[in-house]
Amino acid sequence: MRVSFVKTLGRVLMLTGALALAYSNYILLNQLWFGRAAADALQQQMLHRSSINAGRDAMQDHVSVPRAGDIIGRIEIPRIHVSAIVLEGSDSRMLRIGAGHVQGTALPGMIGNIGIAAHRDTFFRPLREIQHNDVITLTTPQGVYRYEVRGMEIVDPSDTRVLSRTPDAELTLVTCYPFYYVGSAPKRFIVHARQQG
Repeated sequence: MRVSFVKTLGRVLMLTGALALAYSNYILLNQLWFGRAAADALQQQMLHRSSINAGRDAMQDHVSVPRAGDIIGRIEIPRIHVSAIVLEGSDSRMLRIGAGHVQGTALPGMIGNIGIAAHRDTFFRPLREIQHNDVITLTTPQGVYRYEVRGMEIVDPSDTRVLSRTPDAELTLVTCYPFYYVGSAPKRFIVHARQQG
């Protein structure tokens, strides 16, 4: 009886492990597929935007208010190999497939504080290696914006001052902390950057 129980338990654990592996592979493939499709869509938006702006004064351009799920652009931090599509909205649905622009914060190309969030165990895991002066690039249909890292801090999830409006063009990255914590992380890791002149 005991041997039978151990064999059954072993099979259940193996099946559970196989299902967990299959699910994580499904999530990874979904992220890769979405990333490629979104990159193509962003490229098309940029080409469309440049054809519309041909011959027009760039100062006449304005940034329209995006809807939840719209593609904002791509964030890249080359030194630590971060590259992710940024979508409008930072709910769990958006963060499952990309980084999310925190609604209510500035948009790229505007003066103010742009908030971008992503999960610590997917797109923003490399943030654990970020350093002062690292360059962050936001590529959008409106243009390419570069920011230089000015500092990092760890805060409580309720500390929303990190996303407060600023008089300068700034970028704030938000992810959960500690990076290897299992479950709902108790803190947030914040990266502050300022747009390069």
